Amino acid sequence: MVALRLEKVTEQHAQILYPYISNPKMYEYLEEPIPTLLEVQQQFRFAALEKSPDNETMVWLKWVAVTPQNQYIGLVEIGIFDDQYAEIGFMTFVDFQKRGYAPIYCYLAINEAQQRFQLSALHASVNEYNLASRKVVEKLGFNLIKVNQKAELIKGQLTDELIYRLTF
Repeated sequence: MVALRLEKVTEQHAQILYPYISNPKMYEYLEEPIPTLLEVQQQFRFAALEKSPDNETMVWLKWVAVTPQNQYIGLVEIGIFDDQYAEIGFMTFVDFQKRGYAPIYCYLAINEAQQRFQLSALHASVNEYNLASRKVVEKLGFNLIKVNQKAELIKGQLTDELIYRLTF
């Protein structure tokens, strides 16, 4: 297993990570457009404070995954809402995909969040066509609990959103 570490995201990471984050291939299965550098800086400023830019009661944990050679390979975030509903999201940068990194850095993030917040469950929302992310969450032990049919507009087409849950 590769020894990865997590670095808490700060505003200073925005400039360094933007070339990875802005790669159009990263948005193949996401509804949102590619953010601007300014938007990423603002998001990271909030993430460094563990606050969401659009939900005052949410705790937002966000890390960048780093190899022993100090290469940035992906981002992982866990949002914890005031009702203790928690959701994980992650993206592996294009040059590092399909190498088995995502389950490792997601596991590290889940452990860290679980130690701090004693969550009873963690959720993941994955587009039906995002087979790589589906494999990651299933490898981590998440179970498919719900399908929201035609819930996401991807490339002009309505697609299903799969909701997974990991129970602790």
